[in-house]
Order: sequence, then C-alpha cells, then structure tokens
Amino acid sequence: MTVGLWSPVLALRRFIHIILNPTAGRRKRHLLDAVIGRLRAAGADVTIELTTAAGHATELARAAAQSGKPDVIVAAGGDGTINEVARGLLGQGVPLGILPLGTANVLAIEIGLRPQAEEVASMLLGGPAELMGTGLVQGKIFLMMVGIGFDGEVVHAIDPRLKRMWGKGAFIWSGLKAWVRGPGRDILLTVDGREKRAAWVVVTNGRHYAGPFVLAPDADITQPGLTLFLFKGKSRFAFALYLAALGFGIAARLSSVEVLPARRIDVTAPHGLAVEVDGDDSGFLPQTIEQGTQFLRLVIPG
Repeated sequence: MTVGLWSPVLALRRFIHIILNPTAGRRKRHLLDAVIGRLRAAGADVTIELTTAAGHATELARAAAQSGKPDVIVAAGGDGTINEVARGLLGQGVPLGILPLGTANVLAIEIGLRPQAEEVASMLLGGPAELMGTGLVQGKIFLMMVGIGFDGEVVHAIDPRLKRMWGKGAFIWSGLKAWVRGPGRDILLTVDGREKRAAWVVVTNGRHYAGPFVLAPDADITQPGLTLFLFKGKSRFAFALYLAALGFGIAARLSSVEVLPARRIDVTAPHGLAVEVDGDDSGFLPQTIEQGTQFLRLVIPG
C-alpha cells in the first residue's frame, strides 16, 4: 500500500477500531485502503471487524466499547451501517467516527466531511468529539431522517443487487417507478397530541436529506429536537415540484408543505405503508417517532 506524499499528523487517538460493511467496502476500496494506510502511518493501532448480517454492527460496536480498548469506534459503510454502530455506542463513553463508503453519506455531508483519505484520517486521529442529538423510531435510534410513504416505498423496493451495481442509480430508478405508480398516500398521524394528514412525511434530525439536499436549513444536529415535514399534495405534479424544490433547498417554503417541531409523532395509517430510517428499509406502519433522550459522541472534522 502506498501512502504517497501525505505527512501524517500525531495520533491523538492510538487505538482505532473499524467496523466495516464489506459490501460498501468493495465499492470504495481505494478510500478504505488509503484511510487505513494513513492511520497506521501516523502510529495508530487499527483493528478491523467485518459485519456479516443486519444488526451485526450493533453487536460488534457494543462489544468493542465494553472492552475499554478503542479510543474511537469507526463505522465504515453507508448511513445504515453508521446507524447500527451508533446503536451499540449509546450509553458508552467511546466516540463514534465515520468512514463514508455508502451511496448517499448524509451524515458525512452534514458534518462537512469530504470523502478524501487525508481529511478522514486526520479527523479520526485528532478531530473533536461533539455531542449529537438523536431520534427514536420504535425505541431504536436514528441519526438523520425517517421517511414515510414515498421514500419509504422507494427504499423498500430497491433490489440489493442493483444497489451494489448502480449505487445512486438504483434509488433514481426505484423513485421513478414509485412516481409513475402515483406517489401520494393518505397518511394519518398525531403530532404531540394534534391530528395531521399528509401525502408524504419526513422527519429530520439535521439539515440534509438524501445526500447534499438541504431540507431543514435551521436544524442543528448537535441540539436536541426533530423537524417534521408534511407534504400535502398527492399528485405526480406535486411530487415533481417537491423533488425539484429539494434540489434547490427551498422545499420548506412551499405553501403545500407544513413544517413544525415535534417531540412525539404517532403515525397510525395506512397500515403496511413502508418506512425508511437513515436510508435503510425499516418496516411498515404503524410506527412511533420520538425525540431521543440520549446524546451520542461523534468525531467531526477539526
């Protein structure tokens, strides 16, 4: 492995434990290898564990944290892998680091981390660990977002093989099919005791959605609190407008979009409607979303 001309910084974190989703690692092997090379060149002791199934990253993270050895536990994969590792670190003292190898990498974008080996390695070695607010879905944490309806159905319908081959293209193809079928749904929810209806529901813990798109410009991931977006229009035209507005970061300004802070959201109907959490399929309605009661220590760029 060639480290190149990069001059390593002093390793403020000596023991770095990486939990790797091997599927994501195959897609961006060059970034993974380059980051590991830079960490070791800086004198860090790097341990790597591979996940083998859904939920395995949570078990690995919890066991690594309880061993008391790592200075940081790194989720190497997409936002779904990061979510699983974070679940294993709640209540533990060791911070979470990320090595973005996924398709959207929303959390990396949220903290301003570019997928460049020098930047990622420097952050993991010496970046500050800040407290990060969390949310809960059915009692399990999420870090960035929950989507109910349109994006839930898009994620649920994606063929994992196409996702591995096409990356973002698989999401676009699934999204087009959902749009043609008719994207709007009649979603019934109760928000902090108030009944609401919408055609599409998104709950966010940060500013970004589905990658670089700014959905909640005033949100701050280091502060507790969730922002709820209720998209009211059901037609294909309305959804085309919503997606275009997301691209320009102005969805919250549309008259058919209601935006409000929320602590507890009970989404009750229609039964069987798909839900996505941090970009991964997360079952069907009914589900309850709540503001998290615990913070997570997250390593961010210095």
